[in-house]
Amino acid sequence: MALIPTLSIKDSTSFSDAINFSVTDSLTVTSPASSLSTIIAATTGANSIIVPAAATGTYIFVRHTGTTNGTTTTSAVVLVENTDDTQFANLKPGEWMFLPHLSGSLGVQVQAASAVQVEYAYWTI
Repeated sequence: MALIPTLSIKDSTSFSDAINFSVTDSLTVTSPASSLSTIIAATTGANSIIVPAAATGTYIFVRHTGTTNGTTTTSAVVLVENTDDTQFANLKPGEWMFLPHLSGSLGVQVQAASAVQVEYAYWTI
């Protein structure tokens, strides 16, 4: 199996020189992997594990949907953490991330101060 991620960034307002680039890669995927799924982030990360510790060497996609069971939420931040509770990202409503997660035997979990729906997927490489 192959995963072909592409990142495109275009910005003509932040700098004196416009930025416009795209980067594509091809990654060989093995098991385990998880297709696009959703979870309601709990207030305790251990209750919202999205990548198991057994899935070492993964690429992950995580998106704060901005909703709680279909109801729009505007203030809750989703914390993205390793399963040892070490936080490595915050996502506000509508924000997303795609990154390599190569931290040995640790999985990934999400948590929020109130119930927030999170979309996620992961691929083992």
